[in-house]
Amino acid sequence: MVLAALRQVDKQYGQRLVLDDVTLELRAGARTALIGRNGSGKSTILRILTGSETPDAGQAWQRDGTVVGMLEQDPTFPPGARIHDVADAAFAELDEMEADLQRLEADGLDDPTTFERWEALHATFERRGGYQRRARRDMVLHALGFRGREHDPVDRFSGGEKTRLALARLLMRAPDVLLLDEPTNHLDLTMRRWLESWLARYPGAAILVSHDRAFLDGACDRTAHVTRGRLLERAGNPSRFREEQRERERIEERTRVNQRKEEARLEDASAQMRKWAGQNAKLMRRAKAMETRLERHREGMLDDAERGERTIRFQFEPGDGGETVLQAQHLTKAHGGRTLFREVDLTLRAGERIAITGPNGAGKTTLLRALLGDAPSDDPRGHVRFGARIRVGYYDQELSGLQSDQSLIGELTRLVGDREAHDLLGRFLFPYEAQFKTIANLSGGERARLALLKLTLAPHDLLVLDEPTNHLDVEMIEALEAALEHFPGTMLIVSHDRRFLDTLATRVWEIRDGTLVDYEGDWNFYLRKEAERRANDPSPNDVQPTEPNPSPSDGDAMEAGDVDPRFAPMSAWKLERELETLQATIQELESTLEAVTTALAQPGSHDPAHLADLGTQHADTEAALLDTMATWEAAHHALDVKQRAKRT
Repeated sequence: MVLAALRQVDKQYGQRLVLDDVTLELRAGARTALIGRNGSGKSTILRILTGSETPDAGQAWQRDGTVVGMLEQDPTFPPGARIHDVADAAFAELDEMEADLQRLEADGLDDPTTFERWEALHATFERRGGYQRRARRDMVLHALGFRGREHDPVDRFSGGEKTRLALARLLMRAPDVLLLDEPTNHLDLTMRRWLESWLARYPGAAILVSHDRAFLDGACDRTAHVTRGRLLERAGNPSRFREEQRERERIEERTRVNQRKEEARLEDASAQMRKWAGQNAKLMRRAKAMETRLERHREGMLDDAERGERTIRFQFEPGDGGETVLQAQHLTKAHGGRTLFREVDLTLRAGERIAITGPNGAGKTTLLRALLGDAPSDDPRGHVRFGARIRVGYYDQELSGLQSDQSLIGELTRLVGDREAHDLLGRFLFPYEAQFKTIANLSGGERARLALLKLTLAPHDLLVLDEPTNHLDVEMIEALEAALEHFPGTMLIVSHDRRFLDTLATRVWEIRDGTLVDYEGDWNFYLRKEAERRANDPSPNDVQPTEPNPSPSDGDAMEAGDVDPRFAPMSAWKLERELETLQATIQELESTLEAVTTALAQPGSHDPAHLADLGTQHADTEAALLDTMATWEAAHHALDVKQRAKRT
C-alpha cells in the first residue's frame, strides 16, 4: 500500500534546478535509502514529503489519515520537561485514538455507521502499534541509553543527547511514514545495530538519509539515488544498487563501443555501394537500402554517457619517524565522579592502525586528548612519550589555527601560495565561487573537507582521527579510505562507521566500564570477541540487537559468533517453528498487557491490594514481552543467516 509519494516534482532555488521530474513512492513495510552527494537534494525531498516545502511543479501526495514524522536535527522540548514527559507526549495521538475507540464502543457498535468508523480507527491504531506503545516506550528508552533516567530534566542535556531523545520520541510515536535524516548521529555502535534491527520490523514506510554505509545496507531494502536533480529508484540496499549501477554502466559502454563500430562499418559500406552504383539502378536501390539501414541503426544507438560527477583523490604524505611511535603509562582519567579509564599502559608502533571504540561517554575522545597531551592524567605518575622524529597530524573539525573571518582562498594562499591554493581547493570539491566563503560560514561537510585538506599539507608519522567521516558524503568517505589505506604511517581512529573501521583497523582498543581492553586483531576479530562476551556475560546495560544483513561487500557469510548460541545448532525448519512459537507468545503477552493496562485505567474498581498486584503484573508482563521480542529478533537473525548461507 502506497502511503505517500512524490509525482513528477520539480524544485528550483534561484537559477539552480534541484529536483527535475522526480517521482518516488513510499510503501508500507518498505525501507528506502535516499543517497546522493551533499547538496544533491535529499533534504529537499524530505521537506517536500513533510509538507514544510511545496514543489514548483508536480504533486506531493499522502494517503488520507497518513501521519508523517521526521527526525529533527535541532529539536526543541517544552521548558522543564523530563524524559518521562517527552515519552508521554509521544503517545498523544495514540492516546486520543484509544479514547475515541472507547467512546465509539460505549455508544454501541450495532449501528453500521458507528462500527465502520470504529473499524477504520481501530485498523489505524493497530497499524501504529497502539496496544504495544508502553512496551515500545521501555524498549526504545532502554536501547537509546535513557533507561533509569526518566526523571532527568531535558534542559540539562547536551546537543547530542537531545538529538538522541528526539529520535526516541519519533520511534515511540511510530508514524505511518518515518523520515530519518542522519539518525545515527550521536548513536554508538550498539545503538546503531539496535536501530537497524528495529527498522527491519517497522510496519510503516521509512526513508533514511545517512552517511553510514553499513547502517543503510543493514536497514534498507530499496535505494533511491538523486543526482543532477534526477532520481533513480531500485530494489536492494545501497551497496547492491551501486554494484548493479556499475555493471549497467559497463554493459552500456561496451554496447556503445560495438554500436559505433557497426555505425562505421555501415557508413563505409553505404559509401562504397553508392560509389559503385553510378548509373546502375539496381545498385542504387541497394545503396539507398544500405543508407536506410544505417539511419535505423543510428536511431537505436545509445546516447553518449552523461559526464560523471567529479571524483576526488588525495594522499597523506608519510614522515620518517622511528619504530616506536608513543609510549604511555599510568593514564587515568575521571569525569563527573566516574572513572573513564585507569592505569592505561600502551605502546604504539609504526604502521599500526588502532580503532578506539566503546559506548557514548565511555571516554574515547578523552583518551585521544590524553595521548596527545591535551588532558593530563589524574595519576601524577602518568606520562606519554613520543618516539624520535614523530610528527602528529590531528583531524580537527574545529579548524584551530585557521582564522575564522578569513576566506578559504585567502587562508590557503597564506599557507601554500595562490596557484596551489586554487588547485587544492578544487581537488577537494570546492567550486571556484565557494572558495571565497569565510571559514566561519562553512557547512559541516565543507569544514570536514577543509580539515582533511590541512592534513595533506605536511608529512606525518601518526594521524589522529576523531570521527573523520561525520558530515562527509559516501564518495568522500571512500576517497578518505583509499588515501588512508595507502598511508604507511600509524593511525588512531575514533569512529562509529563500521565499514570504515572494517576497512582500516588492524587492532582495537575498547573502553568500557572504566577499563581499556586491547584486542590484537582486526575489526572482525573484535566483533567475534564482543559477541562472545555478550553471550557469556551479558551486561544489564547492553542492548541485544541483531547484526544487520551484510552487504555484498561485507563478505560471503557472517561469522558464527554473530548468531545467538541458543539458535546456532538449530536447522532452518526448527528455527521457523521456534519463531512461530515466539510470535504466539508475543501476541499472548501483548493481550495480557492490554488487559492489565485496561484494568489499571479503572483504579476505582479495585481495592489497594489488588491494584498493587495489577501494577506488579503489568511490570512483569512488560519485562517478559521485551525479553521475548529480543529472543524473537535473535532467532529471526539466525534463520536469516542460515538461509543466506544456503543460497550462497
